[in-house]
Parts: sequence; structure tokens; C-alpha cells
Amino acid sequence: MSTFNASRLTCFAIVSAMETDGRDLILHLDEAGDAASWPSSAEQNARSRYARDNGPRTPSRTDLVQYLDFPDVTQILLKNKSGAQQLVGSDILELLKKQSEKLIAIRNRVAHNRPLEIEDLPTLSDICQTLASKRGDRWAASSETWRRLQADPSYVLGLTIQLRADPVDEPFHNLPVPDFDETGFMGRGNALRQITKHVLGPWPAVSILGDGGIGKTSIALKVAYDILDNHTDEFDAVVWVTAKSSTLTAHEVQRINGAILDSVGLFAEAAKQLGGDGSSADPVSELLEYLETFKVLLILDNMETVMDQRLRDFLRDLPRGSKVLITSRIGFQMENPVKLDPLTDGESRQLLMALAHGRNVPVLKNLDSGGIDKLIKKLRGHPLYIKWLVAGVQSGRRPAEIVANDDALLDFCMSNVYEKLSADSRQVLQSMQVMHGSRMQAELAYLNDFSAHQIQTALLELLATNFVAMTRSAVDKLESAYAVGDFASAYLARKKPTDPKMRLLVLDRAQRLGELGSRMTGESRLNRYEARTLDIRGPQDVPTARILRDALKSADQGRIDHAVSLCHEAQKFSPSYPEAWRIEGLVQSLHHDDGLAEAAYERAVEAVEAGPSEALVCYHFATYLLDQPGQQERALDLFRRAARTESSPEVLLGISRAHLHLTNYADTVTTCRGLVDKALTRAQAEDVALLAFRAIGYGLIRELWNGRIGAAVELAELATDFAYALPVEQYSAELVDWLVSAVHWTRHVANAAQADAYLSRRAIEFETKLEQRVRIIDPQQLERKIANAKTPRPDGDFVFLSDQSESRFAHRNDFLSRNQWHRVADESVFAFDRVTGQKGPRAARIRLLD
Repeated sequence: MSTFNASRLTCFAIVSAMETDGRDLILHLDEAGDAASWPSSAEQNARSRYARDNGPRTPSRTDLVQYLDFPDVTQILLKNKSGAQQLVGSDILELLKKQSEKLIAIRNRVAHNRPLEIEDLPTLSDICQTLASKRGDRWAASSETWRRLQADPSYVLGLTIQLRADPVDEPFHNLPVPDFDETGFMGRGNALRQITKHVLGPWPAVSILGDGGIGKTSIALKVAYDILDNHTDEFDAVVWVTAKSSTLTAHEVQRINGAILDSVGLFAEAAKQLGGDGSSADPVSELLEYLETFKVLLILDNMETVMDQRLRDFLRDLPRGSKVLITSRIGFQMENPVKLDPLTDGESRQLLMALAHGRNVPVLKNLDSGGIDKLIKKLRGHPLYIKWLVAGVQSGRRPAEIVANDDALLDFCMSNVYEKLSADSRQVLQSMQVMHGSRMQAELAYLNDFSAHQIQTALLELLATNFVAMTRSAVDKLESAYAVGDFASAYLARKKPTDPKMRLLVLDRAQRLGELGSRMTGESRLNRYEARTLDIRGPQDVPTARILRDALKSADQGRIDHAVSLCHEAQKFSPSYPEAWRIEGLVQSLHHDDGLAEAAYERAVEAVEAGPSEALVCYHFATYLLDQPGQQERALDLFRRAARTESSPEVLLGISRAHLHLTNYADTVTTCRGLVDKALTRAQAEDVALLAFRAIGYGLIRELWNGRIGAAVELAELATDFAYALPVEQYSAELVDWLVSAVHWTRHVANAAQADAYLSRRAIEFETKLEQRVRIIDPQQLERKIANAKTPRPDGDFVFLSDQSESRFAHRNDFLSRNQWHRVADESVFAFDRVTGQKGPRAARIRLLD
């Protein structure tokens, strides 16, 4: 016989009394005049029940009344409204009509041994009190029940539930009365729906994971009962087996006599529930045969106590159609897991007050709002903690005493799981006790001197055992952080304190990591766009950036393979950290493996989010692509993407270089003109000016060669604007040569435009202004001349420079920079001084304008 709690027995007492009073009311209706009219369904129900008890005998009207249940009674009273109102009053009849659906549902849950809902007992109590207070003369049994409940609520413990229950067409099951029956199931609607969906879905095995006492068993039972009521065609049987080996009393953890101690015992018990005799030498095969023959929902409770390889093999061999629902503190990594979180503060308050009122615990019932809030915070959302507290106060202990001495509870919830942890996992927990709060994988690996594989294996184990919870990083939406749960933290602090040596070691490593982070952050701010400068978004990036810094050092030493392996390690730690991929791209490019370099840069771009980091990654990838054949257009697109986020001088310079590579000369000059007005370093200012004058020189030559005089005049106008925008003090000797080149080619444009008066006038105007700019900077430089190389000999030491009027000898020793000699090609452009040598005209102080 099942053992029922006071809440269910109280519900039974009220429902039974109301049914008794309802039958008496129907007899009164018959006595008052013509027999009351019964709905056909009510009469049929009564006759069927009578026949089951009495066989083919013909019942009287009075006999049938005794076989009416509450739904039938309610229908008859509402059908005979006029007579019923005279007996009980219109307000009572209206109350029954309004509450009939709720009352019938509660009656069925009591009669069919279904889990109660949280509002069941309060709803029945309110209605019973109303009946007793308003028409106690017509509701005698209900009034007497209410009186007895007020005088001695415990009297119901002597009752036996005996409500007429019609046969229900449902699968076989051996589900126990749920432990939440006392208060009714509350909260966790999302988790309930998710677990039910998974059990009815394609997954053969589903697990409910969480700390001890978090409510895994309760929600598993609720799911099972809901499936019995709403999905009767899904399974032929629902079988419950528990491996629970201990229970928590108000004062201690107690072992359960006869508990299942291994997986073999578990399988044997499950097979026995399905019809086996328990004598099979191979209970696993016997159980699998049952599961293959019938569609069974097998519920395995408290599996962490018997977890072994046999259980994993069993889950692997599950036949199609049957399902396994597991509750465990440890995940199997072979099933679809659902993590059960603690109750919310509102749900905790509701459960606490329901238990306090249900058990009549004045100390808790009379707590003010502030006291309740303080207590709820201590209880950490654990249903078992809440029940344990109420039981303890009920036995005479003070609430403050219980929450201050919860060692027994912590042992019950955590100790058997902690003992199963590997040495690495325990070490990680120790480090997390020292460094409180959320921590990233890379940081935990550094603090413990672990590889990526080691830390990931340890964290997976800690997640599976619910010692650690995974949350989203505050900086990166795709990254995860890890923190010790409140319950686990309390257990560790009290039962497994950190070793002093380990504490010092972790703190020392944390200090060194902080110092390194400060240095790297400072470097990042000083020169953000330097390829070897690592972008540090925040402290969470420092451990991974440390590895990338070592990768760059290895690359500088020529140890490319080791550098790449370090990059791969960094990527395992922080796969969404763009620098982990960008630095690999840089290392691979140093190794001249362009395919792998490009792939790594592409991963960096995929990983980056909008913001300053996006500009950096796009800039570096574009800079790499700029030197790759056929990739300049793509580089320009990336530079432009970077500029949308951050229009820094470096990015705009990149755009200028891309335009120059693509021979977009006018765009190059225009972009450079915009940079002149920005705050630039000396090196940047030189780069801007050189880019612009190169574009001017190359562009004027190209437009002249192609006969596009109008385009050449427009470029000369841009050249003039830029030449005057660039401050005089920024003109180096090389830039003056380029400016002289602009004068030279603009003069050629003017000559070529003579047939068009407008273009000729404009070209002469720009030539004059450019010449005047040279005169302002250094009048002597107007003597410099521009000419092209003619058929240079690759193995020779000289070349002839030629313009339209003369040809001059130029020796490699006369170049301003000897390094330029190897770049001399046919039609190369030079600036030089004219001198006369022993053999004729000669060039001196020669500069290649390339």
C-alpha cells in the first residue's frame, strides 16, 4: 500500500466529504418532488460502477446515488438548477459551477494517485470553508471535515484514500508517489517542457543533471506522470528504478537498507518490474529483450551511485522505440542532457511558505518579508535545503542554527561526486577557490600549468558533475567562462579547503599574469597597427596573448613549426579571439606558405566582431593581401571595411596603397590629400607624400601615353592642390624630385593640349603653380631634370637617360642610392643634375623615381 502525505490525505478528506454531501443533496432533490433529472453520462457511469461491484442485480435509484462521483454529482446539481438553488442557494451553486473544472481535476489526481499541483490543497480548503460557513446545514460532512481539520489537522493521517475510480486505460507503471506531493509541483515550466519534448523526441536517452537535492527526481516523476496522462500511446510501460543509497534526515545522512549498489542490481530490478523473476544470469540482456519487445520508458534515478561501463554499454545498445530517462549528478556524455538550475527566489519563497503552512511551523509562517528574503538567500534555491530547513525547524532547531551548520546537507549533495573527480579536476577546483568569480579556459590553464587538452578535459568533468557552471563571457558572446557553483563553493570551502602551497602558487601566477597584461596593454596602445603588436581587448585575452607572444618569438628564431603549434594551442583556448588566427597568418606568411596564411587570416576576419578589433584584423589581412598577385581589389575592400569602424591614418594609408596598386591614381591622390590635415607621425607624413607624388607621376605618364589629356589635366589639378597642402618643411630632397617630376609631366600635358585652348590654359596654369611651389621650397631644385632610361644593360654599370632633346650617360656610381641600381629598367624615370663629362653630357646625383 502506498504511503501518502498529509496534503494528499487532506485533499481526500475534503473531496470525500463533498461527494457525500452531494449525494445527500441529490436524494433531497428526489424527496422534494419528482425524481431529479440525471444526464445520461452520469447514470451510465453509476450503473457501470454498480455492476462491477454487484454483478447483474438491478439497482434502485438510491443504490445508484451511492455510485455517483463528484463530476457526476456536479452535473446533476447543475442540470436541476431550480431545485438545487432552493437547497443550497444560488451563490453556492454558482461557486460549484465556476470551480467545477478545477474540482474535478483535483478529484481525479487524488483518486488516480497523480501528482498534486501547488494550488490543489488551497483551492479545496477555500471551497470547503465557504460551504461550511454559508450552508453548513446542507453540507454536513464538509462542515464536519472542516471543523476537524481546524481542531486537529493530523487526524487525516489515519485515513485511507478510497474514492471511486473508474478504470483508466494507461500503460503499466510502478511510479512512486512523488516527494513534491506535499506542496504540489511548482515552477520549472520551461525545464518540464524541454525534458518532455526530449523524451518524446528522437533521443534514445535523456538525462536530468544537477546538484544533489536540486529536484531531479521530482521533475522526472512529473514528466513521467504527464506522459501517462497525455501521451498514453507513446509507451507500453513506464518503469521506475532508483539507485538512491542514502537519505537526508533533519540531523544526518542515513544509508538506505537494501539499496541497489551496482548497475547489475539496477538492470535486474528493472527486468523484474517488467515481468522477470530476477534469476537471470544476464539481467542486461533480459532487460534489453523486454525493451525491444515493448516500448518502454525506463527511468533510472540517482545513477551517479552505480555509474560504470556496463551502464554505458547498455545505453549504446538501446533498441529503437524504448527510451531511458536518467537522473544523475554526473553526465554520461552519451545522452541528451538537461541541466536543472536552482529555483528562483520567487519559487524558493513559494516552496518555503507552502511547507511552513502545510506543516504548521509558526516560526517560519510568521517571518516578516525581510527575514524570508534573508533566509531565501541562504538556501541557494535548493528544494532539498528548503525541505531540510523546514524539517529541522519543525523538530525544534532555530533557522539560523540550521543554515550556519549545513555540513550534513553539503555532504549529502556533494561528497560522493567529489570523490569521483580526477586529480586534474580537483586541482582546477583548488585554483578556482583561490581565484573567485568567472574564469576563462586559458587563464585556468595558465594558473594550473595545463595544456589546452588537459584543461578542457578537466572542465568537461567538472561541468558533468555540476561543480562548475559555464556562462557566456562578458566580452565575447561566443566565448565561455567558468565559475564554481554556490553550493559547490560552500562544500569546498568547508570540506576541501585549499592547500596553502597551492594557494601561494596560484596567487603568484595570477600576479605575473596581471603584470604581463599591463605591459601588453601598454604596447597595444602605443602602436596598435604594428603587425607584432597584440590586440588586448581585456584581461581575459592576456593568457592567450601570452602564448601568441611566445609564438612570435619562436618565429623570429626560425622555429616556424613550433610557432605554428603555439598558435594552434592558443586557438584551442580562445577560438573566437581573432589574434589567435591573425598571428598564425603572420607566422605562415613568414614561412611563405601563402595558402595557410590566407586561411588563417580569413579565420581571424570570421572571428572578429564590429569594433576596434575589426579594424585591426581587416587592416592586417589587407596589408598581407596587398602583396599577393591578383588580391589588391580584395585588399581595398578590407581596408574600406576597417575604415568604416576606425578611419585611422594607418587604415587610410592602406587605402591609398591599395589604390596605387590598382592604378587608381586620382583616388590615391585624393585619399592622401585627406590625410595631410590629420595628425600624423613624421614617418606617416613621408609615406603619404611619397604615395601621392608616385600616383601623380605614374598617372600623368599613363594618361599622356593613352592620349587622355582631359584626365591628365584633372590629375594635374589634384597634384597642384596636394603640393600646396603639404607644408614646406615636410618636403625632403626625394619629395622635391617628385614635385619636379610633376612639373615636368604637366609641361608635357600642356604641350599635348595645345589643340584645346581650355585644357591648354588649365595645364599651363597648373604647371606654373607647381613650378612656383618648387621655387618656394628650393629654387635651385628647378635645375633638376627628368628623363627616362633607354635599353639598360642588366650586366652593365651604366645607362643612358633620354628626354626629347638629349641623351645623357649615367653611371651607377652617380646614383644617390646605390641600392636603386638593380631596379633600373627600360623607361624607368629619373631625376638628376646635368653635368658635362669628358665624353659629353652626363647625369649626376641621380634618383630613380619608382
